[in-house]
Parts: sequence; structure tokens; C-alpha cells
Amino acid sequence: MIALVAVLALAVVPLALAGRADAQLFGISEQQEIQIGRQVESQTAKQYGFVNDPEALRRVTTMGLKLAHVSERPNLPWTYHIVRSSVVNSFAAPGGFIFVTQGLLRFVRSDDELAFVLGHETTHVAHRHAVQLAQRDMQLQFGAILVTQVLFGGSLSAYELSQVGRALVDAKYSREKEAEADHYGVIYMRKVGYDPRAALTFFQRLEASEKAQPSVFAHAFEDHPDTPARIAAIQTELHDMGYNVPLPATASPPATSTPSSNPAAPNHTAPAPATSR
Repeated sequence: MIALVAVLALAVVPLALAGRADAQLFGISEQQEIQIGRQVESQTAKQYGFVNDPEALRRVTTMGLKLAHVSERPNLPWTYHIVRSSVVNSFAAPGGFIFVTQGLLRFVRSDDELAFVLGHETTHVAHRHAVQLAQRDMQLQFGAILVTQVLFGGSLSAYELSQVGRALVDAKYSREKEAEADHYGVIYMRKVGYDPRAALTFFQRLEASEKAQPSVFAHAFEDHPDTPARIAAIQTELHDMGYNVPLPATASPPATSTPSSNPAAPNHTAPAPATSR
């Protein structure tokens, strides 16, 4: 379906503007991106509600802003909310809006683990994954004609914004985008001083919990790739960074082993994962 939508969009965008359209993701400006994010914020508040816990929100916001400031888009109006839900999950909306659930905050065992999750969601915004979802939804709901009108300086109506925002609350990224968000989540957290090995222990504990309590964790990160695949990717990334963590069973170590060129990477084994919540 996505491929068909892309063809329809290209059919109405002049070839001379292809570069411009690609750079602006078919005309969604940063201001329009923020407007869409506010619609997602409003819809999430109506659908789930936000937790009124200033101390917990301060923790999330402080950590989130540190990560946002080392991302590719530090100047967005980054905004954070705790969603009233027991499900272990998090999501991001265009314009710098990031949401974590009560369930997630209960599940993480350290600031390092939370930093990874926030770094993951920061990537979706900083790399404009969320904008691409919005653009796709605009095409599906209103057709490529609307996208072209916006490209030529038009604006989205309040109704159109609300419809796109409503759809984005439960939207899903591709596995490729999720893998990219995991990858850069590790990079961002390391840049600001958090231990990136926490990404591995977080997923290992999540996998153990999914097996031990399948009914409880059936919907944990259900819109993300399978947990074992994410663990394998994180293991490989940490190993490449110079951390002494085991490679996934299907991976082979390099032919020649040399000390890490990055002195910041500690050379000791990652802590053993917890087996229960």
C-alpha cells in the first residue's frame, strides 16, 4: 500500500521539484509538523489521559531534553507526557512530542534504561520518521492532491490536522525505522553519559517477562520488531562500539580482534539480565 501511495504522490509532483519535495517530505513544514504533534497530544489526552505526577514528569523531561539536545534537531519544542496506561510502551509524534506510559516507568530499573527508550523515541522525531507517517496518512486519507497543495504553499485545515493526529496515535513504523531508532537511541544515550549496555539489559528483561508472563506483556511494544531481533542488533552494536558483550549466536566475530579505538568504551562484560519484573 505504501508503494502505491508513493507512486500516486510522484504522479502529481513535477519532476523539477522532486529534490525539494524529498527534502521537505512533500511539503510538511516544521511548523505544520508541530501542529500535527499537538493534535496527537490532544488526541492522546482524550483517549488515554496524562498522569499528574510533577516529579516523575520532571525526571522524564530532564532526561529527554538531554537526549534531544544531542540529536539532529535540538531546537524543536520538545514536550514529554506520561500516559495513563499500564501497558509497557512509548511513542513519539511529529514536532518533538514524546509519550511514555506508566507501565514503562514501572518496568525500567534505572535512568540508563529509561534513557535508551527516550533516545529511541527521540530518533523517530529527529530523523523525521514521525513526519513520514503523517505524510503517508495524509495521502491515505485525503489523497496526493492535498500533499501537492501543501507543497505549493497551502495549509492544512483544522479538520485535516485533527484527522492526521488521530490516526498517528496508533500508527506503526516500519521495522527498518524501528531498528534505526534503536541504533541511534544507543548513540544518543552514550553521548550524554548514560550506559548504553542498559539497552541490552532492558530488552533481555523484557524478553524474559514476555515468556514468564505472556498475558501481562502481550501488548508490550507490540508495534515494534520482535524482542530477540532487537537484542541481537543491540549486541552487535555494543560489540562494535568496543563493549565486551557477547555477539548474537548467528553472528561471527571479526577475523582479527583489536582493542577498541574509543577510550570511552569500558572493556567489561555487560551485567546479567534480570529474569523477572
